[in-house]
Amino acid sequence: MTAEEYLKRMQDPHWYGEQDENGIDLSLIRAILELTPTERIRRSDKARRDALRLREYGRLHRQEHT
Repeated sequence: MTAEEYLKRMQDPHWYGEQDENGIDLSLIRAILELTPTERIRRSDKARRDALRLREYGRLHRQEHT
């Protein structure tokens, strides 16, 4: 895809998926709601662990460079 084609696609409000009047991507909400409660918890817990791991990496990286 050329830069020109990319910029043209960005003008289409549905390029990123179905959105409501506030620009919320409804397809992401529907995908989450298709998961079971256990799958949602597992997914959220993984995101939490990844965020903590990233925060710890940043803390260690800052200590090495101070």
